[in-house]
Amino acid sequence: MQYSIGVLLVNYRQWDLTEKCVASLLASRGVRVMIALVDNNTPGPVPLWVGETPEVLFHGNPQNTGLTAGNNQAYRMLSGHQPDFVLILNNDTEVEPDALAQLSNHLLENGDTGIAAPAVTFASQPDRIWSAGGVYSNWRMRLRQIYGTAADLPEHPQEMDQVTGCAMMMRWGDYARAGMQDPDLFVYYEDTELCFKVRRLGLTIHLVPKALVRHHVSVSVGGVYSPFAIYFTHRNRCVVALRYLPAPVIPVFLLYYLAVTVMKTVAYPVRRSSGLVRWMWLGFLHGIRNRPDLRPGGLFPGERHP
Repeated sequence: MQYSIGVLLVNYRQWDLTEKCVASLLASRGVRVMIALVDNNTPGPVPLWVGETPEVLFHGNPQNTGLTAGNNQAYRMLSGHQPDFVLILNNDTEVEPDALAQLSNHLLENGDTGIAAPAVTFASQPDRIWSAGGVYSNWRMRLRQIYGTAADLPEHPQEMDQVTGCAMMMRWGDYARAGMQDPDLFVYYEDTELCFKVRRLGLTIHLVPKALVRHHVSVSVGGVYSPFAIYFTHRNRCVVALRYLPAPVIPVFLLYYLAVTVMKTVAYPVRRSSGLVRWMWLGFLHGIRNRPDLRPGGLFPGERHP
């Protein structure tokens, strides 16, 4: 029996990478794949291959609603088909042919696993690990990688504190039961929050090392040192911390978070990136106020925001 996988895929100005991702998904062995593809207002026409691929359900948004809202929208698009599993996947990835079967088989055989994640390698350096789970430091809200190369990976699945949202598989119903993703987060730390939510359900998170995904590590949001990335990573790191950290840990995190912000206030001008300081402190203020609903103007060219 072939189990069905519903894939949540969000595109923003990356049609070439999305096409490669879809092609790799359709080459998967041992499973049936249906893809819900949401485009967040990419300029220009939609490529012909989108409408010519029967396994793809497509919706184009009139504005950029963010990764989190896009994933939830893709999930609802597939709800009438009721797949057995849901795969949350970055569009700048390519999956190995056996990856989806490896992940779904693990979930079938392990009822207490809520998230099964592949080992993610750099597409340009397939022997080097981009992310494969790790040990999570609550007071810093950071994931420490365990494995550096593909040769370091274990033979069998391993329980992890957290895994990256670049690629993670869940049972179809568990995604909704966990509360899906918060649209206000927009992007960044949505995977951290989902891992916290899954653990609150009493489920575990496992790395399935024989499932491999290649990551092109795109720069669709302008790179890690863009105002967009600085604001959302800084804000969401705090928002998720305040929601899920144990009460005694929160003051420790906030002191660390403040120290990092002050340190970078000095460091960014030295790097000739003084323009980032404003966005970092805005993220800090919105974070400690727990206001992920705020979307400041200036980060979204051509759109109006409060």
